[in-house]
Amino acid sequence: MVSVKRFGSESTDLKKRPDTLALGIGGAGRNIISEVNSKSLSNIKMYEIGTSKRKTETSFISISKDDLKEAYESDIAFGNRPLTASENRISRRIMSPDLFYLISGLGGETGSWGSKVCAEMTEKFSAFTLGFFAKPFECENKNRRDFADKVQKQIQQHLDVAAIFPNSKLLEINPHLPIKKAFQVMNSIIRLPMEELNGVMTKKDITNLKDFCEGIAEFRIGAGYGKGRERGKRASKEALRSPWLNDFEKYQTVLAVVTSGKGSGEIEAQDAIEEIVKKWPEANILWGLRKDPSIGKRTRVTILAGTKG
Repeated sequence: MVSVKRFGSESTDLKKRPDTLALGIGGAGRNIISEVNSKSLSNIKMYEIGTSKRKTETSFISISKDDLKEAYESDIAFGNRPLTASENRISRRIMSPDLFYLISGLGGETGSWGSKVCAEMTEKFSAFTLGFFAKPFECENKNRRDFADKVQKQIQQHLDVAAIFPNSKLLEINPHLPIKKAFQVMNSIIRLPMEELNGVMTKKDITNLKDFCEGIAEFRIGAGYGKGRERGKRASKEALRSPWLNDFEKYQTVLAVVTSGKGSGEIEAQDAIEEIVKKWPEANILWGLRKDPSIGKRTRVTILAGTKG
């Protein structure tokens, strides 16, 4: 049955927010985590996972590529075999949160091996696990792209939400975007749903969100801003034009967060959700409203839209 329901709370009471861990795995994941605004994610403990420490304020978990490869290639499921030294170091630091975020770029060795290993591990430890993964540009090595596709399929079965961000979609926004700048833009896009969900989700939402996302193979993101009259509608329309959403004609499940700057945001939120319903009238929609004074008189809409496997 199609439904449109609200979740979360605008309250800033951290006691209502889930205890959360975010893991930035490999080079891309570590770069994304290190750029997160810690003030907006005050209830999240963040770790970088990699082979060498660097100058950053984020806590670091040292791992070995050989360990990761051994764990990745094992035919024995996690929990049924002795853990490698790297797995033990990770598992000791990530016990029993309410919520996990896994963030990485797929295609490389550390990010890919580590994402699968951490996905298997967090499935055992948490109530709700979300993964945000960038995938290689079409111009990159074919073996790298094929490996990213393979790992994506492996990790999706262990996560409640697997949101995929093909890098090449950036070129639909700006075909002349330099690669270095493209990665910076992608990092900010991948951080956005984590920051938005963190600002609205409560501990009481975890079970419902887990049930709501069950059976969804892959989520894609759309985000947009609106200002002036009907800024909620404007923000939704921009979000729905996202190049990451145009691969699929129909989505069955939509998570949306409406972020209001100045004002209550209630009217803008209702307008924004009406636009999403028009786009996908047969989708189940769960939405929340949060405040972010830093965006001023604008409204932001962030969409995670999912398709079943």
